[in-house]
Amino acid sequence: MGNLDLLKVSLPVKMFEPRSYLQKLTDPWVYPRFLQLAAQSKDPVERLQWVVTYFIAGFHRAFTRWAKPFNPILGETWQATAADGSRIYLEQISHHPPISAFQLLGPHGMYTFCGQSQPSVSYKTNAVRTTARGYRVIDFADGGRIEVHFPAYYLKGLLYTSAPRGELTGTAEFVDAANGLQAVVTFGPVEGARSSVLWRPDAFSGSIYLQQPRAPLERQASGGVADSGWVMPTGGDKAKRSASSFSSIGSMMRTGLGGLGLRSKSSPAVAEEATGRDVVASCSGNWLSHLDWGSDRWWTLLEEAAVEWEPVPHPLPSDCRYRDDLAALAAGDVKAAQAAKEALEQRQRADAKLRKAGGGSG
Repeated sequence: MGNLDLLKVSLPVKMFEPRSYLQKLTDPWVYPRFLQLAAQSKDPVERLQWVVTYFIAGFHRAFTRWAKPFNPILGETWQATAADGSRIYLEQISHHPPISAFQLLGPHGMYTFCGQSQPSVSYKTNAVRTTARGYRVIDFADGGRIEVHFPAYYLKGLLYTSAPRGELTGTAEFVDAANGLQAVVTFGPVEGARSSVLWRPDAFSGSIYLQQPRAPLERQASGGVADSGWVMPTGGDKAKRSASSFSSIGSMMRTGLGGLGLRSKSSPAVAEEATGRDVVASCSGNWLSHLDWGSDRWWTLLEEAAVEWEPVPHPLPSDCRYRDDLAALAAGDVKAAQAAKEALEQRQRADAKLRKAGGGSG
């Protein structure tokens, strides 16, 4: 079987959990202590270390539920809060392609984590592969900014095995362009590691690199800045990211937000060339157990308490909890949930035809 795009397949509701993808999206973002430490740090390298720790610590949460969430309908929302004072807002802003926008506000305005997620889910050779295109940016109260790029998620061994397993593949990348810093974390067995925990497929290793600029930074002109501060895509730059492409600060920005057609008006201009890069910190660990920066342990799964997102008591009428199919499945009525799901899908297709006829997008 070749690659099968599961987002284009209508699956039976008995394979679903009674949650929306908007809710699923927040599952890994439950260790805010690390972002608070990042916000408090004045050292750019240490700040980047805490940001990497925050995301590594949460990756295992993406696999705590194996059932499929409901695809959000256009305009669907979800709002929730956490005990530390964090607030999160999500909305489905596109039907085809499916794009979810989110904004996570830290307590006391310490940081904002926002962006868009465009999932791609495919099935091939007994495994489901999930990737999420889109931009993700953390803005700190002091003006610092870090771009975040996720790895690919795999569910393997879905057939002919007693239990499937989750894996991360490729790299996660974190870019602090203003300070010329880039963290690259590679997932998989760590070559030459002494500990057997690092030989496993759920191990990882990574480094923070400091770019060495050759010329002074110069402000680059840009236009078309929206009120939100983002330059929206014009259909030009679609450069692919890779670890080797970050040979200069300039290429870092082009393949970061610029490569996605999105750049903040407050992002600093970058030099076009650099003499190289130096390793300023290195990490290793296992995303099911721990993370070490050098010889220091920064995160241990069994010692870190996760916060839980609590839905707000009086949400918008567009909140996913008001969906008939989701509510029916939560109540245990699979037959009613299937009928409600099919009715929603038919309405979505009809609405998409009307938008297309009116000159809008699908």
